[in-house]
Amino acid sequence: MTLPPIRRQVFAACELQTAYALFVSDIGSWWPVASFGCFGEGSSVTLDGSRFVETGPAGQTAVWGTIIEADPPTMVSFTWHPGREPDAASRVVVSFAAAGDGTLVTLEHDGWESFAEPAAARAQYGGGWVTVLDRYAEAASAQ
Repeated sequence: MTLPPIRRQVFAACELQTAYALFVSDIGSWWPVASFGCFGEGSSVTLDGSRFVETGPAGQTAVWGTIIEADPPTMVSFTWHPGREPDAASRVVVSFAAAGDGTLVTLEHDGWESFAEPAAARAQYGGGWVTVLDRYAEAASAQ
């Protein structure tokens, strides 16, 4: 059985180009890495070329995913496997559309069959993306 993707939307109170750059290039400025990372407090996440990489306080690294398609400033898609091997990746697509005085950001996450327990993974990410995107929206409003 294929599980449906998670689809979450958030309003970013900034222009389209800024919303895209904040999500992709400046991910480390807003991502709640202490609670949604591999190494906890003191870690950081950056875009290294086309890879999202977390660096822990002791210098250890984990690749979270790799950009597979980008059409700045309207769309980016990437593999997603924080704490897992790349061959066990799911997929995330984020689109950005001008909306009033800001940007509507839509995230879709699928590929649940890559997890040992797909329904449990989907449920966990379902709640996690709400927290992460709320943090992103807060950062966007400060731009």
